[in-house]
Amino acid sequence: MISDRLRDRTTKFAKEIQALLNCTIASHVQIKAVALATGDDRLFTLGHLLDKGTMTAQRFPLRPRRPKSELWMDVSFQLRLDAEREHLMVHKSFFGLFGARDAKHGLFHYDYERDKADNYPDAHLQVCGSSELFAALNDQRTDPDRPMSKLHFPVGGKRFRPCLEDIIEFLIVERLVDARDGYEKVLESGREGFRRNQLMAAMRRDPATVEAFVEHYGASARTQDAGRTAPH
Repeated sequence: MISDRLRDRTTKFAKEIQALLNCTIASHVQIKAVALATGDDRLFTLGHLLDKGTMTAQRFPLRPRRPKSELWMDVSFQLRLDAEREHLMVHKSFFGLFGARDAKHGLFHYDYERDKADNYPDAHLQVCGSSELFAALNDQRTDPDRPMSKLHFPVGGKRFRPCLEDIIEFLIVERLVDARDGYEKVLESGREGFRRNQLMAAMRRDPATVEAFVEHYGASARTQDAGRTAPH
């Protein structure tokens, strides 16, 4: 049976992702969570109007700044509890931008797959583009006609990979899409939460470093805190 803890935390996360998108660059996004049984493990798949039959999320339209153009976003997650069955963990995620609802190739996509088995980086970026330099470097004997979109650019690994807020901010600051008023606060709040969770996860997995940090900086930190009368 799926634990209430996993179901409740997954539902909360789905609502957070839905609010993030609808308060920044999208409208009427509905993030659904569907349980997926895989052997002894239980996963939840999340995505916009997720199809229970195919477990595939639907793309949703954005508002490009250039008139008469289209831009569609694809966002999906797989979540499960960690090894201690205490903390919610992203098993896989996908953030992609495409020029049509059903286009096979798009602008770029960020992928994350925990403990990826094919020797590519767990967290990576793939860009649909061309490069004369890459074409000249590519070994035609082993990889004939390999496009640039097949390159997996590493982006921070398990702990320090980009979050969805980073991709949304990129689209806004590069003037590719229109954003809602007040989007900055929404992005900053979500990003702070993501980075704090990643830091806590890194600390749990590396207690020796935490111990060394406290031993080295603990005394000075306590001295500084003693002079404070209220939180900042």
